[in-house]
Amino acid sequence: MRKLTVSVLCLCSLIILPSTIVAQSLAKDQSSVPGSVGDIEVLQTYFKQGDFKYVVETLESIKEKSPEQHNMLISALMNIDLDDAEEAADQFIQYYSNNYKAYHTHASVMGAQASSSIFSALSYAKKAKESLEKAVEIAPDEVAVYQALMQFHLMAPSIAGGDTDEAMRLAQTISKLDPAEGQFALANVYLNEDKQAEAEAIFASLIKDNNTQIRARVELGSFYLGNEQYAASYNTLLPLSETDLAPVAKTDGEEWDTYQKRKASLMYGKYRLGQVAVESGEYTDLGITTLKSYLKDYETATIDTDGLPTAKWAQLRLAELLLNANNLSEAQEVVEAIKEDKDERFSKTLKKIKKALKKRAAA
Repeated sequence: MRKLTVSVLCLCSLIILPSTIVAQSLAKDQSSVPGSVGDIEVLQTYFKQGDFKYVVETLESIKEKSPEQHNMLISALMNIDLDDAEEAADQFIQYYSNNYKAYHTHASVMGAQASSSIFSALSYAKKAKESLEKAVEIAPDEVAVYQALMQFHLMAPSIAGGDTDEAMRLAQTISKLDPAEGQFALANVYLNEDKQAEAEAIFASLIKDNNTQIRARVELGSFYLGNEQYAASYNTLLPLSETDLAPVAKTDGEEWDTYQKRKASLMYGKYRLGQVAVESGEYTDLGITTLKSYLKDYETATIDTDGLPTAKWAQLRLAELLLNANNLSEAQEVVEAIKEDKDERFSKTLKKIKKALKKRAAA
């Protein structure tokens, strides 16, 4: 039972991943009037600051919400109360029953519920699968719907509906719609089947392509990190610490969409480098530099950062590294700037850092 539970819980992290894609595509559907109540760009500022309550209160006061407003409301609620987020997600698909993005978001909430509700994990996993399959039915030409459903089949145990053969078939469908995305999909299937060499060969090819190298480094580096192959993760992600992208105006349409995806991947790669430093106990100086860069980008980013690690998590990782570097004064400053969080793991780590700082200060 424990193995099954862990499998279902792990599922949630990959169901949630497509919500980033949804958030980015929803940005093109913005229907709120600049400066009005519910203005998404204004609310994004509050979201970045972690003021989810303000975002929720503002959006709940709007009777006829746009898809983007529904998505932001649900994202904020997921940081406050998952049951409320579930109710809001049900309303989203009720009001936009022909919008595949609503089902993506719904699946994301179901995945999060599976993670927090052990005894109901299988039930929520089933609901997530149903929503993802509905998204495919509504939008059979959209790559994102197949990506999300493929990840479900890779991560869910068979009792919850997972099927690795179906995941491979979905990867082949993705390849027909978009060859580059198909390569990423195939690489992920190989990693899931413990065919690391085959996956690495695909990623090596993707890294050679300027259009896909950032994302390829992030995905491969994240795989290595998850498997505690710290040196490999570090070497894969390292070039991202010196990579930058020329800003693109939101009015540039397709160029903006491409920029937004690449910028989000680059930011996540820098955050991952900080994680490598924390978990390995090595590369501390670089980890500090990249996390500071991530926090600066997060504060000033014009892209939608929903789906990226929050500033609080980056600050927490930074405080850990500053403590490791014995830079106690700066570590204390960072800790004092961190707002409390209901997440048990977050609170436990923050408490541990505060205790270590107090102990060293007294020494």
